Amino acid sequence: MVSFEALRGYLLEEVLARLLQDSGYRLLVSVEQDPDALKRGRHGLLVRGRGSDHQADVLGELTLPTPFSLPLRLFVEAKYRGAKTGLRDARNAHGIVHDVNEQYATAHAGSRRVPVRRHLYRYALFSTSGFSLPAQQYALAQQIFLVDLSGPAFHHLTEATDRAARQLNQILAETEAPFPRGQIRTALRLSLGTWTDDGSSDDARRPAEPSSSALHTLPGGRFDASESIRRNPARAETRVLPPDRLMSVAEALADEVADSLLLGFPASPFILVLRPDDLSAFTAYIRDHPSEVQVDFRFATARDASGDWVIVPADGSDGFALRFSLPTLLADWLLAEESAVAMCARDVKAGLLSSIFVFHDARLVRLTFRPRQRSRTRG
Repeated sequence: MVSFEALRGYLLEEVLARLLQDSGYRLLVSVEQDPDALKRGRHGLLVRGRGSDHQADVLGELTLPTPFSLPLRLFVEAKYRGAKTGLRDARNAHGIVHDVNEQYATAHAGSRRVPVRRHLYRYALFSTSGFSLPAQQYALAQQIFLVDLSGPAFHHLTEATDRAARQLNQILAETEAPFPRGQIRTALRLSLGTWTDDGSSDDARRPAEPSSSALHTLPGGRFDASESIRRNPARAETRVLPPDRLMSVAEALADEVADSLLLGFPASPFILVLRPDDLSAFTAYIRDHPSEVQVDFRFATARDASGDWVIVPADGSDGFALRFSLPTLLADWLLAEESAVAMCARDVKAGLLSSIFVFHDARLVRLTFRPRQRSRTRG
């Protein structure tokens, strides 16, 4: 029987997969999407590595062009538990991504077969309880991306995930069935619109064109609950959960959390999860502005329950507000000396956070920090 903490982590990963898709990534869900790199495993997809094959619960491929680079793929792992995520998890992430990046395919070059790397893999580790200091130090050194979801800006996300996990846990207890990880993930992907094995990156809630792989839909665009069984990529799940009850939980979670967050990509060894105060306001603002938007950062004090940092338009308007938390290792450095907070904050904004890319509304938008001019005092 799977633990409740692990169940919450599985559900959170699927919500984050939707966030990836909204940020220019395409979720890989079946072997047919890349038979050379993917395998069908007991509990879902596996990615071939040089020394072993590795479980890929959530694996996204960037659809945006990456000049002078191999196509980028991103592993996503989420920890939803009481204790901080530690060094062991960071080391495991590094071991996986290092092994799959050492895997080579072969290609013909004239009469010779040469080894060729086809993708560049990265790893993002999300935690609702933060990270231990050794884990942060190791991850930053090894380019493992850490995302802290412990702040109040993400309470809605974590609470919705917790409720769905409790409902699924009740179904598991009543049916006394082995934990069908693949069936649960498939139901969530159909509901969240991240199921992509039909070759389309469009919202999966839209009825598919008739074909041998067409998704069966019901009136209103909802999926036939049996799809969670028919599409399940896991090969070791002989017993299943009641599909109607499972799909009901998945649909409720999708309706509650979809389109509530954005991903931000700074020129730094971490990524940001941004929570808009009003997503429609941000959408409207960037539609009326060029692809580069000048922004300012407000540092939130401990009394501000909305998050650690807030991104706002540099023009002084109230067009939008995006809230996020910095990795705690960096936040601890910022607050090491209270008298130096303002100076350190300016350094971070002008350096690590000087430019943040956000993919939204089918556009890649660059948020550029513009420091406010301060009057000089003459002595």
